[in-house]
Amino acid sequence: MTNSTGDGIIVIIGAGLVGGATLREIVLEWAHPNSDRPQKRRLYTNLNTSVVDRIYVTAISISELAYQLSKTEKVVDLVGDLSSEFKDETTLVISHGERTLTITGEVLDIVPIGLSPGNVNDQEYRQRSTLYSYLVDRKPQTLIVGANLSAIVAYSAKDEEVKTLALSWVLHTLKQVAVESEIETIAIIGTTALGGQGANLVWTHQSSQEMDSGLVSKIFAAYGILGVLDRVNWEVDLQTRWILLTPGSLLGYDYVSSGIVNYFSIPGNLPDAVQATVQENHGKVPLYKPIEICLASLSDEKVDWATRKLQDSFLSGVRIKCGETGDLSPLQFACISHASQMGFNTDSYVAKVLVTELMGRNTGYNQIPLGSGKILEPTAQGHDEREFALQRTAQLELETKRRSPSVYPALGSPRTQKEIVLADLVYRLLTEKYGDPTIQQLCDYDSVLLSDDLWKLLENDSLLLAEVTAVIPVITPTGKLYTGPSIMYLERSITRSLDLFSLTNEDQLQQFAALGAVDLRPHQFDIEHRSKTYKTGTGVLINRARYIVKNYLNALQPHTIDNCGSGIDSRIRSWSALTKDGCTTFDPVRFTVHFLGGERPFIW
Repeated sequence: MTNSTGDGIIVIIGAGLVGGATLREIVLEWAHPNSDRPQKRRLYTNLNTSVVDRIYVTAISISELAYQLSKTEKVVDLVGDLSSEFKDETTLVISHGERTLTITGEVLDIVPIGLSPGNVNDQEYRQRSTLYSYLVDRKPQTLIVGANLSAIVAYSAKDEEVKTLALSWVLHTLKQVAVESEIETIAIIGTTALGGQGANLVWTHQSSQEMDSGLVSKIFAAYGILGVLDRVNWEVDLQTRWILLTPGSLLGYDYVSSGIVNYFSIPGNLPDAVQATVQENHGKVPLYKPIEICLASLSDEKVDWATRKLQDSFLSGVRIKCGETGDLSPLQFACISHASQMGFNTDSYVAKVLVTELMGRNTGYNQIPLGSGKILEPTAQGHDEREFALQRTAQLELETKRRSPSVYPALGSPRTQKEIVLADLVYRLLTEKYGDPTIQQLCDYDSVLLSDDLWKLLENDSLLLAEVTAVIPVITPTGKLYTGPSIMYLERSITRSLDLFSLTNEDQLQQFAALGAVDLRPHQFDIEHRSKTYKTGTGVLINRARYIVKNYLNALQPHTIDNCGSGIDSRIRSWSALTKDGCTTFDPVRFTVHFLGGERPFIW
């Protein structure tokens, strides 16, 4: 098939990890289609890049585009016979001898405005959409969707019915434009929600009340992508070649930076004053002095959140870009990328596989037809770059002289968030008190003293308390509740203390304490919920530490572990590796992952 108007034009939708990496991979292939790269890797030459003279890359913000183009310029500068020049903030021209390649960044939101059951199949509505108009105007020869479609649908559309319609609408719009504009190839990087090959189930497949509803929609949408594309692929009148890759979990450690973070999934029904602040600051997470609530004396008086805003304060810390869940704080990233929890692909690895497919080689990963069901397996490169990312976060924290908050809005379930925050608070407390935190120090605590010390830590650091309560409430040792403007577990905002009336029921309160709040009460409570038993209270933390010492540190002699190697339980090996001279380093990551499922450790 020949497309005379689109020859030499490539459009990349999404300037994120995969979109940016694919852009750079194509640029390098354009410059040296038959030569070894600086990394000593060689690609097939089936893709004819000699006719490519323009690449359009889109994102929903100028800052994303500027970042990717700036990074592309740096990569180009490493290649000796290439030169580059910015014509403006979003136009980069690359030269190789007499050939030039123009890369233009453009703002584009592919989610249609006003989508409803009444217009989902309306052709006039489709043709007025920004996605349709953009692609018809550009008429690309190759279209690459590097954006995670299911994530975009799940987190950008507020109405659940619209989320269901949007994914199908986007894919059918792509199909129609492909026919009308004679696009030769459409490649879609499927969804990271299908990744991890099941190892991330503990983070993503909990009850609806325990997890981020947007993430639930994302998982369902992932399967929707596969079904729709499979049907599209089998329509014999369609000449466009479709490529679908599902890379599993993604990591781009070059995204490690520090500064103010944005909401990943903005809570619904925020108080007006808070909503206005979030919108005025482009989704940034504002910090407020939390309200103190005594459940025995609730009030109908409205909370004036505007006056409780900490002046010019926003949630800030080290940020890491991870394709599974967006920007992460360091401890959350370390937990989710834990060796026993999840495997990683790097953005550059996925881009290489994609470009190889575009050049006509069968990598074995193209998932169309649906029956192939291939997921790109985690790579050794992904594991190595995870270590680089963690080292970089440590460096940034030393530079800022502040440990980043272990919170991020609507990441995973409140239950997950609770465990991460508790482990982080224990780590901070032991470090402040002893210098080198150990499991044995936690074992020696009693629950009343631990509760008091953890609460004093938060009381004496008002910024840390505001950071924690921006995401998840805190229950004090005396049973008072401190919360910010919204409570993820209850799926509601707090405009008056009376909004928490349901928690005056003892059973509801205990369930909330176990699954949706940082519970600093000293006594241990056992909560039955959905055929599971959860334990809450600081006494649980001490019991967990003692459990580790009894069952893993003293289970085997060191020479037995050395002789048996990987045949030994991984928990015994990991905790023993942190032990020296009778002291075991308190690792908040292992402590969180170890016990997230409840009092019993996971069997990996």
